Amino acid sequence: MAPKTKHRTSTRYRDIAAELQKEIRLGTYAVGKLLPTETELMARYSASRQTVREALRILLEQGLIIRRAGLGSVVIAAEPPVLFTHSVKSLNEWLRYSNETYRQVVRSSEIVADRKLAGMLKCELGKRWFLIEAIRRSDEFAAPLGWTEIYVLRKFAGVVKRRDHGRTPVHEQIAKMYGETIEYAQLEVFARGLPTKLAKPLQAKPGSPALTMVRRYYGLREELFEVTVTTHPEGRYIYTMDMQRSLRPAP
Repeated sequence: MAPKTKHRTSTRYRDIAAELQKEIRLGTYAVGKLLPTETELMARYSASRQTVREALRILLEQGLIIRRAGLGSVVIAAEPPVLFTHSVKSLNEWLRYSNETYRQVVRSSEIVADRKLAGMLKCELGKRWFLIEAIRRSDEFAAPLGWTEIYVLRKFAGVVKRRDHGRTPVHEQIAKMYGETIEYAQLEVFARGLPTKLAKPLQAKPGSPALTMVRRYYGLREELFEVTVTTHPEGRYIYTMDMQRSLRPAP
């Protein structure tokens, strides 16, 4: 009987995640609403805190919820996005803009996340951000490389005034000015038609092929403190990832 008990324990969190997933899909917990607290879920399923947290981690990785300190688990999607993902372990693997490129700030302002923006950023509906919009260039005469939208917590708005703002990654500026460091980062890459509002500044046709990269940076207590959305017209940016076979001694 021991092996059966062990197997049941190891899959318990998956069962809980599957049930919560079904309830989210059916609308029991609608988009924008909170899931029950960890304590409530522990009581409901007669499960340990670790088991409940593992179940919530599955929902987080599926893009169904976000977790915020002092708030709880917020539902942000009814269905997991149909995506294939690839994980990397080093920020250097996907922060590959050349040192010769720079951001030319176009404007900055405060913004409140509506439903569409909250879905893109994976934040709660109505969250307030400080938005910096910029064009990434290699020089002032060449066609723009892309359009960048940088969303930071309002308390970090001062980064836009730094002399090195256009040439230093914003998350590095935040670390230097405010002591906020990255504990977890996420990258999404997808193709889409170039939005009409970006066609003129990027000197490209509306709806033409474009590559969009979304980078999310989380600090302590899983707080999302910066999201960068960069859109590149076709043919102006190449993303590369190097892989090398690693020989390991037999265990």
